[in-house]
Amino acid sequence: MRAKRGKSPNEGGLEVKLVMKLKRLLAVMVLSIPFIFPISSAEAVSVPESGELAFTVMRKGSEIGTHTIHFKQQGAELEVDIATDINVKVFLGISVYHFKHQGQERWRDGALVELNSTRDDDGTDHQLQVRLNNGALKVTSDGGEHQSSVDIMPASLWNVELVKRGLLLNTLDGREMKISVAEQGVEAVQVMGRTVEARHYVVSGGLERELWYDASGVLVQYRLRGNDDWEVL
Repeated sequence: MRAKRGKSPNEGGLEVKLVMKLKRLLAVMVLSIPFIFPISSAEAVSVPESGELAFTVMRKGSEIGTHTIHFKQQGAELEVDIATDINVKVFLGISVYHFKHQGQERWRDGALVELNSTRDDDGTDHQLQVRLNNGALKVTSDGGEHQSSVDIMPASLWNVELVKRGLLLNTLDGREMKISVAEQGVEAVQVMGRTVEARHYVVSGGLERELWYDASGVLVQYRLRGNDDWEVL
């Protein structure tokens, strides 16, 4: 996630420097729900039985936002609702950056058929629509329209199939992103005070992420990598 380019609320002080750093935002989503198991559907092996993933966005030990994913399975169709709310504050609670995103995905028999996305990026609104149309995905965004293959995977991270793909669909602006994925092996991850064995992947290229999935393919932690001083705790 990236702060909006342009003038900051305060043109002359430490706040300006912080806002500039936010243009290279680094945040980590730490899972904040109990250990969960996948549902039995072969088309939804990454979906938790609880129907929800809830993450906390951290910066230097302080919570700066939330990221939640809700799943609803109805026969062959899966509905996924995604919400991100980040608000960075400094100096007596003054907000220097905010980011809100709402996304809805609809899957049928394991394939994406519809995606809607809206976001408020520090005061600038954006919209994205993706629809299955004549054997392809019609992508409509602020930048216009184009078609993507029905095999493309949205970069919403919850689906472990992402690590098997070389091309992702950006769920904020509809861009196609070429990626490479490197497996880092199994690591111990703390989930609500419990140690979970999770496979670690590093995604690079058009998307920079570190991802941890448990043995059932459920996302338990991820990191948004950047080159500033934000860190995970």
